Amino acid sequence: MLVEEAIRSRASIKVFSDEPVAPAVIERCLEAAVWAPNHHLTEPWQFRVIAGEMRELLAQTVKASMLHDATGLDVAVMQAKALKERRGLLSAPAIVTVYSDTGADERATRENFAACAAAVQNILIMAHSAGLAGIWRSSRIYELPRVRSALRVHEAALFVGAIFLGYSLQRTVKRRRTPAADKTYWLQAEDFDSSYGDDGALEPRFTV
Repeated sequence: MLVEEAIRSRASIKVFSDEPVAPAVIERCLEAAVWAPNHHLTEPWQFRVIAGEMRELLAQTVKASMLHDATGLDVAVMQAKALKERRGLLSAPAIVTVYSDTGADERATRENFAACAAAVQNILIMAHSAGLAGIWRSSRIYELPRVRSALRVHEAALFVGAIFLGYSLQRTVKRRRTPAADKTYWLQAEDFDSSYGDDGALEPRFTV
């Protein structure tokens, strides 16, 4: 599959079959992920693969954590939420969570997070080209302390996303995008002509 074709034809899929995903295919996706651009070659990504019965174990951890934190809340409501999260975790045969290392300062942390987002895109594109379907999810359950502990993720790492992978049972829906031209401004020489007021302050010529 050509790169442009893979980018344009990939879509977020929510309905998967129960067919398991071979570890080798997931490994191909992760190898593609680590080739994402990353400033100063920090390689800030951390991946955790949750497949098969590990999904049920994670669901149990999520439920225990939610009920433990339900002090003062309606336990029945929290149990219902935990059940919903369990259904979500079992909806795909494999899940890859992506966490980003924090940097030495705020700027480096932001750059690391951006690099991990690029890694997620690589996973999705590689999965699609390999015949898999996927969706990028961002549930808060992956930030729960007990879940972090179960996934062996340091508390300082930033959660980027959970990538659900499997074989699609969903009807293909044609995606739409606003043309890039509608979101693009090509800079002209006059854009760099700065004028100053009487007080010496720069007078902006363009505001968003």
